Amino acid sequence: MYYGYSSREKILMADEEFIELLGFKSIGDVIKSNIADTIKFENSKIYISLNDSTIKANYSKILLYTQKDDIKIVKLSNIIITKNSVSKLQLNYEPIYLDINRISDEIGLSVDDYKLYLDSFIDQSIIDEKKLLAGEDNAIKNLVTLSSTLKIPHVSVLLLKIQKSSPTERPYYIDEYYTKLALLTLKEPENIKKDRPKIIEKDTSKDKKEDKLDSKFTELLKKDDSKKEQRASENIDLLDLKLDLDDDFLSLDEDEIDIKPTKKVEHKKSKDSNEIILEDAPALPINYNPKIAADELNLPVVLIEEFVEDFIEQAHHDKDHLLASYYQKDMDNIHELGHKLKGAASNLRINELADVLEEIQFCTDYSKLKPLFIKYWGLFKSLEEYMKQPKQK
Repeated sequence: MYYGYSSREKILMADEEFIELLGFKSIGDVIKSNIADTIKFENSKIYISLNDSTIKANYSKILLYTQKDDIKIVKLSNIIITKNSVSKLQLNYEPIYLDINRISDEIGLSVDDYKLYLDSFIDQSIIDEKKLLAGEDNAIKNLVTLSSTLKIPHVSVLLLKIQKSSPTERPYYIDEYYTKLALLTLKEPENIKKDRPKIIEKDTSKDKKEDKLDSKFTELLKKDDSKKEQRASENIDLLDLKLDLDDDFLSLDEDEIDIKPTKKVEHKKSKDSNEIILEDAPALPINYNPKIAADELNLPVVLIEEFVEDFIEQAHHDKDHLLASYYQKDMDNIHELGHKLKGAASNLRINELADVLEEIQFCTDYSKLKPLFIKYWGLFKSLEEYMKQPKQK
């Protein structure tokens, strides 16, 4: 999309797309109008004010010389038309729909609270524009955490590109980032309503049990890896039978499984150098303050504390998974669980836990896992004890 103007700022030429964009039928109509007076170039953007809307776009210029005058050719790209407070992106972009009811339910917020935090995230993005241009890691990481928490993957990916890009490439990614922010919408598109499949609800005791185990914070951060979870769960069942039911036998009925004890026989477990009893792990000092995390993430302290409580609940659940995988020597599952827990701890700025979980995630030597597990649980004990203390209001 192009147009050209003279040294006197008068439009002399334009292609068909530009003419239609302004709402005119011919170049003559454009020239007769005073549209050139409303065009401004600011902060690497071009702004064109119309009667009922404003056009914002990226631009580049080419200078052409003639004997009488100089002509500047302007090329427009990534065009946004703002009309009646609604942003509509032209050309290759479409609105990005956020299913606010589903997302707010998954992360344990009310719809109103989600809208509030989404607005805060957008405001913070605008405030941090200069920091993004400078490539400041802390500003980028905070926005990445917020966008991930709010489940906006489209902008999370762009923020990571901004972080890794060179100073010359960065402005282009930043421009695309703000373009994507303008595209966010909470209004459900018609095609989604039409194509949405019917949901068949299941109500089994197994499903209910699994729902109770999954906390809000787990849903916020975990990957879609049900196969891994299922395999780890199966390993736990096998391990429990081996460790706890040596002196019992199972009798099966048609509808249930009964566990009936036989004669009690004193049984002394042989000492195993690989056995891990996390309950006996000594508590290790940990330096953590939810207020610092709240300030960095621009979220209320109460919400951070709630997320930490959910993290603690999930860590207790995953403890059995970790031990089961350890005894089965399933390094892949250990790495997956370490990665998931590390991500949660890192997002909540529980740095000491995140560091040891990262060691677990990337550990390839089975013999080194036991001291890492004990260190992890020692730090975790201190975190749990700290969260039990009365909160200051």
